Amino acid sequence: MKGMPSAIAAIPCSALPREQRGACRRQRAEALQRQWLTALAWGDATVSAAEAARIQLWLGLFPVNWRQLADPALLEQQIATIRQHQVGSYAALLTAMVRDPALQLSLNGPANHRRNPNENLARELLELFSLGEGHYSERDVREAARALTGYRLTAESRLELDPRRHDPGPKTILGRTAAFDGVSLAGWLAQQPATARHITTRLWLRRVGTPPPPARLESLANGWRQQQLAIPWLLNAIHTSPEAIRSRQRGLRLADPLEMVARSLRLLGSRHPDALAISLRGLRAMGQAPFEPPSVQGWPHNALWLHLRWLQARRRSLQALLADEEVWASAQLPAELPPTLTPIPPLGLALPATPSRANLSTLFADPVWQLA
Repeated sequence: MKGMPSAIAAIPCSALPREQRGACRRQRAEALQRQWLTALAWGDATVSAAEAARIQLWLGLFPVNWRQLADPALLEQQIATIRQHQVGSYAALLTAMVRDPALQLSLNGPANHRRNPNENLARELLELFSLGEGHYSERDVREAARALTGYRLTAESRLELDPRRHDPGPKTILGRTAAFDGVSLAGWLAQQPATARHITTRLWLRRVGTPPPPARLESLANGWRQQQLAIPWLLNAIHTSPEAIRSRQRGLRLADPLEMVARSLRLLGSRHPDALAISLRGLRAMGQAPFEPPSVQGWPHNALWLHLRWLQARRRSLQALLADEEVWASAQLPAELPPTLTPIPPLGLALPATPSRANLSTLFADPVWQLA
C-alpha cells in the first residue's frame, strides 16, 4: 500500500488452494489491522497519526468490511486512494471510490452486467455517497445501475471497464440524458447541491457530534460548492465553526473507539505486541475493530456509541492494557500528565499529574477520557 509498509504478501489469497484461503484472509486482515492501529496511534515513516485519522474519517464514509473481500490487500488500495485524494476535491474522491476495487466488490459492482443490472452499488452511491435519501427516484437508481455496468476485477487486482459488459446507451439521471458511465456519473452527482449538503452533514456529525443547525449547514454547503468541493476547506470550516468549538469546550462528542484507543496507546507509549493485541480485542468488543464496519452506513457516531456493553468494553480494555506487565514495562510515559489531555477536566484526577500506573488507571476510567 502506497503510504504504508505493506502487510500483504505478493500472492493473492484467491490464488492459493481453496482450503488455505480462509486462513490466508484472516492472517492478512489481522496484519493490516495491527498495521493500521499502529498508524493511528503513532504514524509511521510515511503517514502521520493525524493524517491516518483523516483517512479513517473517509473509511467511515466509504466503509468496507474485510470479510466481503477475497483478499484484504484491496483495502490497502482503498487507503492509498483516499490518501491521494483527501487533499483534493470530493468530486475526485467520489470518482476514485466508484472505481475502487474494495468498495465495488463489497457492493456487488462486478456482478453488474448490461444484461442483468445490479442496483446495489447504484443505490448506495446515491443514498450514502452523494445525494442522500429523498433526493433521487427509483428510476434514477435503475439508470445509475446501467451506468455502473461493466466493471470487472483484473488478475492484477485492478478495476477496469469491459465494453462487452457495459451498457453504452443513453441514461436519464436527475433530469440529464447522457451515455453515463461510472466516471461521468460520479462527476454529475458531485455537481448536485444535495450532495454538498449530504456529505457536509455526514462529516459534521462525525466531527462535531450534534446535528448542524440548518442555517450553518446551508452556509457550509454553499461555501463548499464555491470552493469546488475542496476537502481541506470543508474540514477546516467545520473544525473552526462556533458549534465545533463549543462541542470541544463542553465535551459534547463521544470519541469513536478507534480514536480513544489510539490516543490511549499514544499516551502509554508502548508498542509491545501485547498492547496491540489487547487493543484490537478490545476494539472488537467496543464495536469498532479496524476494517469491520457493521454495514455500508459505517460505524455509529457520538451518542449512538452509548451502549452499555460497548461502554463496559472500553473501560475493561484500557484497564487490561495497564494490567499487562509486558506492556507496562515497555511504556514510554511523558514527564507529566498535562491538562491538555482531555477537553474538560477529569472528574477523578487533577491535572497536571504524575504519570504513575494508578493515575493512568484513574484517568482511563474517567468518563472524560471517552470524550473527543
